[in-house]
Amino acid sequence: MTNVKRTGALVLCIVLVLTLAVSAAFIAYEADHDCSGEDCPVCQTIVINIRLLRSLGLALIALVSFFFLLFGQSVHSRRDQQTRFFFGTLVSWKIRLND
Repeated sequence: MTNVKRTGALVLCIVLVLTLAVSAAFIAYEADHDCSGEDCPVCQTIVINIRLLRSLGLALIALVSFFFLLFGQSVHSRRDQQTRFFFGTLVSWKIRLND
């Protein structure tokens, strides 16, 4: 099940990066187009892509922040486990003292 989750997360990351790249490339390519006035489909698409980049950019920042917090917690828990190893008790180390 872990491999399925990892594969799904990898595919989702690739789709997210490709969406951001294609949207930014479209905006850059069509920035100096010949506008036909109001109701220009290219201008409407550019506006949609700008909104998409803003929303995905905010979501990406939130996601990266979440992963940094999650990674920090895992490093913190590993450090606590190492500290417990050095400063633990015989019960926490599961050592049985037989007479």
